[in-house]
Amino acid sequence: MNVFLVGMPGVGKSFWLKKLKGKYDCATTDLDLFIEIKTQLRVAQLFEKGEAFFREEEARALRQCVEKGSDQPLHIISTGGGTPCFHDNMQYMLDNGLVIYLMASPEFIKSRLEQAKVVRPLVQHIAEEDRLAYLQDLLARRAPYYAQSHLSVDALTLRMSNFAEFFEQHKIFPSCTNKQS
Repeated sequence: MNVFLVGMPGVGKSFWLKKLKGKYDCATTDLDLFIEIKTQLRVAQLFEKGEAFFREEEARALRQCVEKGSDQPLHIISTGGGTPCFHDNMQYMLDNGLVIYLMASPEFIKSRLEQAKVVRPLVQHIAEEDRLAYLQDLLARRAPYYAQSHLSVDALTLRMSNFAEFFEQHKIFPSCTNKQS
């Protein structure tokens, strides 16, 4: 079974991917990292070739990740923030697994992006004083895609204990072994 973590940049998709891998014996893929390994270029370098170029690489990589993990009882994939919004990726994810949306307000996202050590390609061209308005607009444009997710969780209040409980409650981990058992 594939589980896709979707949401805006900075909500913690990659963070939770690592935490869940630490708690459960399951396959995981960070889509951005997968793309970087596959292309030998950083995401920022791919964006320099144009967003359309990056989104095509991303769509191909998403499908390769799903195929790569098809023999696993559980494969968790953290996606890029825009992944669901291009090349019918959201429908592809909905058809090939469980999609979980990590929700957050634009204010929370801005705060998390400001705390990051590296400026994300998404906002590097936006003046700092304009970033909140930019994120509000971007979230409004992406919200219809995120809203299609099978399940939604609030990234602001999410903790490992309630994330794991949430996953177990929804029987997302029936075939995985809890490493702490």
